[in-house]
Amino acid sequence: MNSIKIQSIDIKSSIYPDKLRNILQKHAPKRIYCLGNIDLLTSIGVGFCGSRHASDKGIEVATDCVEQLVERNCSIVSGNASGIDFITHFTALKNKGNTVLVLPEGINNFTIKKDLEPVWNWQHTLVISEFNPDAIWRSYQAMQRNSTIIALSQAMIVIEARDKGGTLEAGKTALRLGCPTYVVEYNDIDNLAPGNKLLLQKGALSLKKSPHTQRANISKIFDDYVHKNEQLDFNF
Repeated sequence: MNSIKIQSIDIKSSIYPDKLRNILQKHAPKRIYCLGNIDLLTSIGVGFCGSRHASDKGIEVATDCVEQLVERNCSIVSGNASGIDFITHFTALKNKGNTVLVLPEGINNFTIKKDLEPVWNWQHTLVISEFNPDAIWRSYQAMQRNSTIIALSQAMIVIEARDKGGTLEAGKTALRLGCPTYVVEYNDIDNLAPGNKLLLQKGALSLKKSPHTQRANISKIFDDYVHKNEQLDFNF
């Protein structure tokens, strides 16, 4: 990583993402610090949030979604935490796709996770932080960076949310910011992901499995809700 230099981008810079300015407005980071492929700042991205202690089903669904999105040349945007964040970054890179890691701490504290090293490729990766370069992890910063993940994404996918916690709050924030928010709908949703049910009740869009492909119906994100007919889908 020694040859990769940190780039500091002021909000007034021409390469600062318009998405951050337009969506977060007065709450947009005044400066962001970046490592990696800066072109990914303006790529079409889909964001992910989910539990750090995701179930096997959640990991399976997240992996499937990312594989399909990479096939559609979408960048994967997530928060570099354990669980769902990790598997989305890993799957994107494993499949030669692009991924954006949005940090909840200063960029000087970033290190590549050992399990990501086998698939790591700086040409396909961008690391972003909006905090002081030496800032350590804080819970409020994790919540703040969720807004940045959302603003950099054309849509958000919530894999597994508990009935309280960061994933549920990220889903609520995505809805409040007007970002199309897709929530995985499981057969055993009350036990597996009660927060998903709460988000669906608040107006999030249901992401189900297509009986034709036996995979997540990712096409919903790309066809302006053509597949609204729930008879075409069934729960995970």
